[in-house]
Amino acid sequence: MVFTVFIVKAQEPNLPTDFRQHNLTQFNSSLLSPVFSLDRNDPQSVALWTRWQWQSIDADPTTVFFNYTRKLNNESAIGAGFIQNNTGVFVNTGGILNYAYNFELNSSTFIAVGVNLIGYQRELADPFNQNPDFDFPQFEERNSFILQLAPAVRLQYNTLSFGIAMENIVDYNFTEEEGLASTTGKIYTLLGSYDIPLGTLDNPMTSYIRPSIYYRRLPEFKNQLGFNGYYSHPKYWGQLGFNSFYGISAGAGGRFFEKFSFGALIEFGTGGELKGEDPTIELVTAFSFGAQEFKSEEVPEEEPAAVDELEEIEQKEEQERIAAELALQEAERKQDSIAARESELLANRMRQERANDSIAKANKDAQLAIEQLREQKRKDSIKTIQQELLAAQILQKEERRQDSINAVKKAEALAEAQKMEERRQDSINKALEEQQLAETPEPITPEKGEKYEEVKTEDGLAPGFYLIANVFGTKTYYNAFMKKLTDQGLNPQSFYRTKNKYNYVYLKRYDSMEEARKARDSKYGGKYPDKTWIFRVIGE
Repeated sequence: MVFTVFIVKAQEPNLPTDFRQHNLTQFNSSLLSPVFSLDRNDPQSVALWTRWQWQSIDADPTTVFFNYTRKLNNESAIGAGFIQNNTGVFVNTGGILNYAYNFELNSSTFIAVGVNLIGYQRELADPFNQNPDFDFPQFEERNSFILQLAPAVRLQYNTLSFGIAMENIVDYNFTEEEGLASTTGKIYTLLGSYDIPLGTLDNPMTSYIRPSIYYRRLPEFKNQLGFNGYYSHPKYWGQLGFNSFYGISAGAGGRFFEKFSFGALIEFGTGGELKGEDPTIELVTAFSFGAQEFKSEEVPEEEPAAVDELEEIEQKEEQERIAAELALQEAERKQDSIAARESELLANRMRQERANDSIAKANKDAQLAIEQLREQKRKDSIKTIQQELLAAQILQKEERRQDSINAVKKAEALAEAQKMEERRQDSINKALEEQQLAETPEPITPEKGEKYEEVKTEDGLAPGFYLIANVFGTKTYYNAFMKKLTDQGLNPQSFYRTKNKYNYVYLKRYDSMEEARKARDSKYGGKYPDKTWIFRVIGE
């Protein structure tokens, strides 16, 4: 009896037989609930979490958990890790395997299930072997290998979630060939949380606040009620917490080079057996291998809008085709007109040649007539000869006048044909200039303080000016934001950029910068009060 009292006084306050994982809010939180490997373990990554109870390293009860997490696809994740837990009585050393799967009920409701398979070797802690001269029968047991099965389930609606995790639904000692947890000795945790997005245009990688509450049932100890408030930013995080058994806690950490993370937490006992004990320290270190992206099999909800846009493009192409055909027909008519004029000029030339032949023949006939008149003047009177000569002169004058008229008509016809050819060429040059102007993109000069981005092409997007409302790198907050705009009566649309792996949510596409600026400055006609900016795609 004296020895028993000595041992009890030599130990620190008794602790529950769990892993003391109640402060895990991000890295390695699959130890708290197996389903958290889907979204809180930052797949794919490796992380090391260490808890030193009452500060004294390697002397007081400690927990070490080194874990690797990886997503298999958009719905499932796996993990594997090493764990060592010093309860103050035993030292448990072993490994953990994790698997979780997310079932989608609809676009905003999901059910996730997961399981941790934990196997470890249990040995007596060093403090209970301080004096080998004393024999304590209550601690005379062999080292044992124990296997635990810890399942969990979570219901999530948008960013609100509720779940339950069973830490030792199966808890079997293979060495002693017996179960460790009776029907009343199960450890389970009820959890609830709500994510509040805090993203802005200047911070597309959305920050958020996650308040959470939990109720933890432990055998042979008072049940625990706790609260955690977690704030996450792309470059740092912070958390505050309270546990009805362990007390209050506060922690913070930073993310460096977008890969490496480090944080620390301190916990103070405020009541019960832990009041007056030294603070407890937790450290976490993590390395991320980068975001994993998987192709989604979901059918876009905005398919009708995409069909309307395709019809609009087809109608525009049809109008351009008809306009081109009309222009071609007009050019053909002009060409036919020119050909007709050329044919007419050729006919006039032939008629002129025939007229010239007639004049030559007439001249020849006139010469003959003159000769005849000369021959005749010996016979006829001078007056008659003069009258005939006068008649010949009048005929020649008429023929010359007719020749002058024909020459003027020919010159006028040639001048008219030349003018028509010049007008046709001017029309063709003007059409080419208008086409070149239409194909040259409108240069845009951003106004002072204006947020504007321009790319030549972007993943098959139609050219135009997109009024951007927000940009997301996380699917959960992207879906929540799209639903929020839809609930406000808007018709949001989006596109995914493979260059930076973000989803861009836009209110509408415009054909000109003037229209886009007018929509932005009017707060989208008073329908969207938050900030927007303009993203331009020059060509397909």
